Amino acid sequence: MEDERGPVGPAEVTLAQAAARIAAASDVLLTCHRRPDGDSVGSLVALATLLRARGKRATLYNPDPVPRRLKWLPLGRNFRRKLARTIRYQVTVVTDCADRALLGRTFPPPEVTGTVVVLDHHPHGTPFGDIYLCDPEAASTGVLVARMARHLGWPLDPDAALGLYVSLCSDTGTFRYANTNAEALRLAAELVELGVDPWQVAETLYERSSMGRYRLLAEALGSLRLVCAGRVAIMTITADMVERASATWDDSVDLVSYTRALDGVECGVLITPSRGGGVRVSLRTKGGVDAGQVCAGFGGGGHRGAAGCILSGDLAAAAARIEAVLGEALGESMPAPAPAPPASDAATADVVTSVRDDEPRHGASPEKPLP
Repeated sequence: MEDERGPVGPAEVTLAQAAARIAAASDVLLTCHRRPDGDSVGSLVALATLLRARGKRATLYNPDPVPRRLKWLPLGRNFRRKLARTIRYQVTVVTDCADRALLGRTFPPPEVTGTVVVLDHHPHGTPFGDIYLCDPEAASTGVLVARMARHLGWPLDPDAALGLYVSLCSDTGTFRYANTNAEALRLAAELVELGVDPWQVAETLYERSSMGRYRLLAEALGSLRLVCAGRVAIMTITADMVERASATWDDSVDLVSYTRALDGVECGVLITPSRGGGVRVSLRTKGGVDAGQVCAGFGGGGHRGAAGCILSGDLAAAAARIEAVLGEALGESMPAPAPAPPASDAATADVVTSVRDDEPRHGASPEKPLP
């Protein structure tokens, strides 16, 4: 039976209320959106470490595998991909998730989850769960976990500090994005004082690329084109390109950044096929256009500078629709795209909200499934 619990609405809770509910539980399930990323995994690892240090049972769960580049984190290999229907939790904490649909169809029913507490920081989303806490001013979900630990008087140990630092690095683009605020920098300094080695984290996350990734980058750059008077760059990656490069979909992580980095480009787009059907769009902007708002118009969402959505149709049709919308947002005159059929249920269930492409789509199998 699918969980139909709706939003709390105007009764959204305070940090103290959410913290008290989590702290009172002795058996907690920890999860996040499908295709876990650096912020979700880092914040979950930190929260699990804090709970276990207090003698609580904390189970990490996601139906999709933890990306290869994040498995080195403490508890990074301890995520369960399936849960027994007979198991019962007092509280389930969902991090970094702006919409119930992003949990997919396999999210456990209420009799398994117990009270659902949502910790999020996306400005565009649909509140859900039993207890909902969202602060768009938080640079990452890990910031909310750090605030909670501070409120409860729970000291951060080195493992929790490492998870929080990875969370920050992921959603601030290693402290380069516009959401890098004073709180994020103060927290990062505190985590370094607790023993986090910034170079070790950076080297592990970003300096261990495979040859397959470089070959895939060459393929992807070959597809790059400029539209909207050079203000939008669109890049495409197909399953055939991944196969020719002897790469995996993990190797496509953050390649969208090459589109935004071009001089004169204000919006960068990566178009790929979606595993659930339809086409995945990853959008990056330099701030003049609100990426989260653009993608929310297609049922997705995210942040001002980084967001994503799923579109129906083929790659070319999806690119035309995004080009038209971005052209309008930038004040360009664009031809109207051909109408597309509504997205399938499967595609809608896989809409991605927090889609910085330092976030993997999924862990690829030897058969190289679609993202």
